[in-house]
Amino acid sequence: MIIRFIKRISIIVAMVYIAVLLILMANETSLVYPGSKYPRGNWSPTNFQFDEVEFQSSDGTRLVGWHLHPYLQTAVEPGNAAPAKPIETILLCHGNAENVAQSAAYIGDMLRKTLNAEVFVFDYRGFGKSEGRPNEQGVLADSEAALAWLMRKSGKPAEQIVLVGHSIGGGPAVHLAANQGAKLLVLQRTFNAITEPAAEQYPWLPIRYVMRNQFRSVDKIKSFHGPLFQSHGMEDRLIPIEMGRDLFAVAPTTNKRFVAIEGMSHLDPLPENYWSQLSEFVESLSD
Repeated sequence: MIIRFIKRISIIVAMVYIAVLLILMANETSLVYPGSKYPRGNWSPTNFQFDEVEFQSSDGTRLVGWHLHPYLQTAVEPGNAAPAKPIETILLCHGNAENVAQSAAYIGDMLRKTLNAEVFVFDYRGFGKSEGRPNEQGVLADSEAALAWLMRKSGKPAEQIVLVGHSIGGGPAVHLAANQGAKLLVLQRTFNAITEPAAEQYPWLPIRYVMRNQFRSVDKIKSFHGPLFQSHGMEDRLIPIEMGRDLFAVAPTTNKRFVAIEGMSHLDPLPENYWSQLSEFVESLSD
């Protein structure tokens, strides 16, 4: 009697386990890409100039991006024009819960001001005004199309463009750097592989074996030998700092810096000291 009861309970537990796993697998896209569709965010900002552009991914998916104009330094004294910093060209790959309007309003504008840069931030398929439904292959193709657009617009090759990857955007940024090169790779609170934070969230499930989206930056970054500036919050619970350190450790370049930010969680704004260190690192590349 007891053995029969235990068998029934075991079958019920196994069925529940399988059901939960199947539900998570069926909802992987919405969990990995919660997205931020138009009209969320301020789509008519007045604190910076930009052009909203349309372009296509390799499979014809229509994408939308914002090209932020450079932040031009003015003279300290009227009539005496001070030489402006060289204009940097930046491609920004944003996080998985925002769109171009939200990303441009903070990180895009800060990059523009800090580095006197033109910044192109784009929406992956399914985000903002971009068409389609996101998946790893599509997002990577979208990032390639965005880089191609920026190279045509700026007249610069990939090796002269700064790539910035924020959170999940670290996946496409590392992918581009590994395959096409970059003047500098900037990574903000990103992972070694997206399966790792997911596995930490669900340690009782075989996440690493069933996830279709992998973004294995830890493997791809081994092909990038250019400068790397990486940062992570020490209080990040969504993507623990150890995952960022693992990625940094395998990067083969000798010109790299890791900035551990005390007290910062995954959603906290980057402190002023972060931006000054980034500016200093970029300036060192031209020494």
